[in-house]
Amino acid sequence: MQSRPPAPGRDLPAQWRGRDQLGRALALVAIALCAWLPSTFGAGFAFDDREAIEHNPVVEGSLPWTAAFRQDYWEHRGAAGHFRPLATLTLRLDRALWDDGAGFHATNVWLHGLVVFAAALFLGRITARANHWPWIGLAVFAAHPILADSVAWISGRSSMLSALFGLLAAAALTREPDAQGRKVFATAASFAIGVLGTGLSMLGKEDGLIWAVALPWIAARHGRRAFCATALGAACGVAVALLLREQALGSPWIRAPHAPLAGAELWDRLQVGGRALVEAARLVAWPAQYPPSYAGDPQLTLTAVRESPALGLLGLAAFFIASAIALTALMRKRSLLSASAALALAAWIPFLQLVPSGEIFAPRFLYLPLLFAVPLIDATLSRAFGSRKFAIAAVLIGVCSAGAWSRARVYSSRGDYRRAVLEQHPNDVGSWNDLGIAFEEQQRRDDARAAFERALEIDAHYSRAWSNLGRQALEDGNADEARELLERAVAEGPKNPVAHVQLGRALLALGDPSRAEASFRESTRLAPGLARGWEGLSRALIALDRTDEARSALTRTLALEPKNPRARAMLEQLGL
Repeated sequence: MQSRPPAPGRDLPAQWRGRDQLGRALALVAIALCAWLPSTFGAGFAFDDREAIEHNPVVEGSLPWTAAFRQDYWEHRGAAGHFRPLATLTLRLDRALWDDGAGFHATNVWLHGLVVFAAALFLGRITARANHWPWIGLAVFAAHPILADSVAWISGRSSMLSALFGLLAAAALTREPDAQGRKVFATAASFAIGVLGTGLSMLGKEDGLIWAVALPWIAARHGRRAFCATALGAACGVAVALLLREQALGSPWIRAPHAPLAGAELWDRLQVGGRALVEAARLVAWPAQYPPSYAGDPQLTLTAVRESPALGLLGLAAFFIASAIALTALMRKRSLLSASAALALAAWIPFLQLVPSGEIFAPRFLYLPLLFAVPLIDATLSRAFGSRKFAIAAVLIGVCSAGAWSRARVYSSRGDYRRAVLEQHPNDVGSWNDLGIAFEEQQRRDDARAAFERALEIDAHYSRAWSNLGRQALEDGNADEARELLERAVAEGPKNPVAHVQLGRALLALGDPSRAEASFRESTRLAPGLARGWEGLSRALIALDRTDEARSALTRTLALEPKNPRARAMLEQLGL
């Protein structure tokens, strides 16, 4: 008599035994919510959250929701090469529901809970005939403090969106095989799942491209027909996302226009990527003593790589060796562990700097790799601790949750975020500048000026600090001083559109509309979606008695920002 397969819940705690996948998934969601929801109380806007939400006409609802599919994620501030319409639309929904940052943060936590729920259902189905369900690894993922950059930072939700749609598609692909008479329907369903899973993931964030690899592998358990249909669907999903990107940004290729390593040789970029990989591994194992932003990290620079190449080479060697082992294991035996390792490594490829990205490293880059590594993490912990794994798991969940509570506070305000960066990198000019903006939001103008001046003491070529000092001088009525400061800002940052806008304002205040027009026109050339540039241009043209051109500029302003009361009032005065 053939023996029965081991019970799928044999290695779980007593209360999780049996076939109740829904109950297990909800228990893991509870862990995620307990780890992250406390941080939402009283939380506000950190880093660039306010800029992403306020004065964003798509988010605020003054433009139709379809506009999210026609423009850059940062169109209202200047193009950044990001096409994430689904992230924009979730912000729009939040903006309609909440008046403060706490509601936005709560949405992030629930999105993370949904990711955990979908992952639990998927892993429960795919391991239903095995004797091990990786609940420990998934519990660690649910509460791991390194995920604060995605879960606790409002704008970090794009990582969760790219994960969520892929996981929902993966769970759908693990359905039981269809009856013989429904092969056509099953093939069509696999194709549709491939299209939607990959396409929607990429519309959440560009790294959703990894699902074009993951979903066909998952579908292959149902045979070659399901594999081919899903692979074709995934390819179509990628094509649709890239086509929409091309229509919105003018190019289908995923690249950053202001990548810090854009001019570096490939070998140098790879070594920087290797260093970033070493730091990523450290953070997963020991998430302590690290800044929320690595933009100013001196260890992740070309200078550091050239002076001390060993660490970068070590990271690269480890990556390629681990990839070779994982792929070899995957080809010999299609096991969940080998697929987990291969997908986690593949999810890291975009951050090796093969193509220069807009940021060298950030903790949020770990969201998808850590998700894919859940079975591998679980197997490692289970084998390391054996019969003590339940006690160890309880301790790990408690430690991770405490770490999540602590780390999430970094994202409760702009000031908290920048102070956390400065603790690790006290000479980071961007953080001093942003701290000055945080002081202004608290009506502490003297402290703000001191922070801007501190940034310039560190780096006298930092355009944004000069621009903010000039703006302050203009607001104080010192137009001559403002002009000098803003001319310096433009000289140090000729591609800084905001500096050109502020200089145009100062020149208008000094009665020089001709030069103001030139400055505003440069701002609109650099950032066509910046409504303030077009509004300023219209003011300069009105001063020059060129009313027809002024009407055109005001029309463009209102197309970008339909609720701009100043532009509408000027247009009415011009008789339109």
